[in-house]
Amino acid sequence: MNEWAKLDLVVYFAGSLIALTQSIVFLHYYRLFRREHLLLWSGSFLALAIYLATAGASWLLIPHFPAAHPLRLGVSSVSLVAAYIQVVALVMGTLAIWRQRRWTRQQIVRALVLASVFGVISTLLFAFDPSMVQERLVMRIGLRYLITAAAALSMGLAIAWHWPRRRLGQQMTALALSIYGIDQLHVFSAYVLTALGGESWPWMRYTTIATLLAPLFISYGLVIWLLEDERDRAESATDAAERLRLFDQLTGLPNRSQMLGHLSQQMQHAQGAALLLVRLDNLGNIAAASGMDGVDLALSSSAERIEEVARANGMVAARPGADHIAVHGAGVAGASAAQRVAEQILAALALPLFCNGREIAIEASVGIALAPQDASTSESLQSRAEMARARAQSDGAMRYCFYAPDLDVAAKARLALQSEIRSAFANNEFVLEFQPMLDGWNLEVCGFEALVRWQHPQRGRLLPEAFINELEPLGLVETLDAWVLEQACTSACAWQRIDREIITVAVNVSAYSFQRRRFPEVIEALLKRTGLPAASLEIEIIESIAMEHPEHAALSIEHLRELGVRVMLDDFGTGFSSLKHLRQLPFDGLKIDHSFVVDVLIDPRDAAIVRAMLALAHSLGLEVVAEGIETAAQLAWFQSAGCDRLQGFHFHRSMPQQAVLELLGLAAAAPSKSQMPVS
Repeated sequence: MNEWAKLDLVVYFAGSLIALTQSIVFLHYYRLFRREHLLLWSGSFLALAIYLATAGASWLLIPHFPAAHPLRLGVSSVSLVAAYIQVVALVMGTLAIWRQRRWTRQQIVRALVLASVFGVISTLLFAFDPSMVQERLVMRIGLRYLITAAAALSMGLAIAWHWPRRRLGQQMTALALSIYGIDQLHVFSAYVLTALGGESWPWMRYTTIATLLAPLFISYGLVIWLLEDERDRAESATDAAERLRLFDQLTGLPNRSQMLGHLSQQMQHAQGAALLLVRLDNLGNIAAASGMDGVDLALSSSAERIEEVARANGMVAARPGADHIAVHGAGVAGASAAQRVAEQILAALALPLFCNGREIAIEASVGIALAPQDASTSESLQSRAEMARARAQSDGAMRYCFYAPDLDVAAKARLALQSEIRSAFANNEFVLEFQPMLDGWNLEVCGFEALVRWQHPQRGRLLPEAFINELEPLGLVETLDAWVLEQACTSACAWQRIDREIITVAVNVSAYSFQRRRFPEVIEALLKRTGLPAASLEIEIIESIAMEHPEHAALSIEHLRELGVRVMLDDFGTGFSSLKHLRQLPFDGLKIDHSFVVDVLIDPRDAAIVRAMLALAHSLGLEVVAEGIETAAQLAWFQSAGCDRLQGFHFHRSMPQQAVLELLGLAAAAPSKSQMPVS
């Protein structure tokens, strides 16, 4: 072996060691960044290391073994398989980062298998024919150089064609790939020249160093490319995070912090500013009807419409809350201009909106606050606009309202009331009273309706109208329902006697409790805990509860009736689909709303409606209760009409448990009140 052959071997094994180091470096980066192209590059340089090592070993085996020897064939196969895998992995990895191409695992495996098969086939061709020496060299060495040259040169030129500015990594990779491709093409040309009988070029022995250095510079270029790409990703992530910090993701509008900042500047540098706070009031109903896709569509479409109105009036739109969209601007010429903008917003939101072929009706309320007369800071201006918006919502759908000082007083009073309600739960200030219901035929007491009262320390006995609406924002609706049910069942146990008919207790249940999937199980456990017979309990629900989720309502009613609990439809006649729900839902009876009872003697239409209700209910096998009987004439009318049960001040007002026991003639003390749950 001459000196140049030894030098080639040194270059082969040194290059293999360098390529192995590069593979480890890329594998390390892959563990850090988890990028697919890094794994492909690591595999490419690992394959290059294997190729160079086995190519050097093959040179050492040539003097000792014939070409068809299994050892030489095995080493050559490994060498060529590694060579083609190196090319495929390098090209796929470079395309992955350059073109943002994401390869599937199946595509990668398929490409590597094809490269391996091609490497084995090129090894075995002409391997067993001693006369095919040149052909064998071309298939094993020349073809490998040609394919490697074509791949490297085409990748280098393609990257250089879209020469990126200030991207050293791509520039260096393109240049190194081009040099590597030219070098491999140069070596291939020398092999062709030798195969045709010519002499090798004298400078060929010096090009080995280029074969060694080119992959090294390719790896340097790829590393720099990687770091630059990660820097760009970090900058993009920073920009995205900054945008998320300042803008709403769904609508693209500025969020609350940015809105308040802009509003503060406007209030400081302008003569006046206006804030219009818009709330989409029926997103819950939209979610029930069209799902969250419908909610997103309603929000994004409403934001677009409101932003268009704002832009037309020289104002800015923002999204300060989940269901709120705001419009603010400086130099707004008084209340008349703000009023005009509010009217335009409500008109824009009233336009039809469709989701999956179904129309979505948007309900909104608008609160308007002006600076400096209403507030001196952006936060207080938003608070005042929200007070005005809440008043607009309470006035009805699609309304707007200006802030007024009395709203501040009302808001403070409401906060005080909410605080007192929490104290009432903690101090056991709620009490339960019962209003008798009489049999329509013999006017004997057959049941009671449980009615909650608040024994306020300063204001005395308060009816539910004074506090019931504040339970929902406090999250105490279900807490009160649970307490009323517990107290009603415990009290009703003392009314029952073996020698008389069952005395029922009717409890009006809120939508929050009834719509719970486990509500029938809760009632079953309550009956077992208190010992009250199921037939003594009546659950009253209003029609709107059944309308929201009729399928779920039907299942809950069936389950309750299987337990033996009666379910009554309260305030019948005040809804829009009463007849439909009477047919679909398995109620035991219904209560005619007192609004019909009041005018039954003076309005022939009310009388006709009530007679129709009674006839319809009895034809369906339902019991009818008339509530609000206040005069003897009303009593006589409903008795003659065949009403099953009667209730009202003409008979009895609501009374505490002790009075109930006295009315029933039972010598027993009223049960002590249970401790109210604290929420």
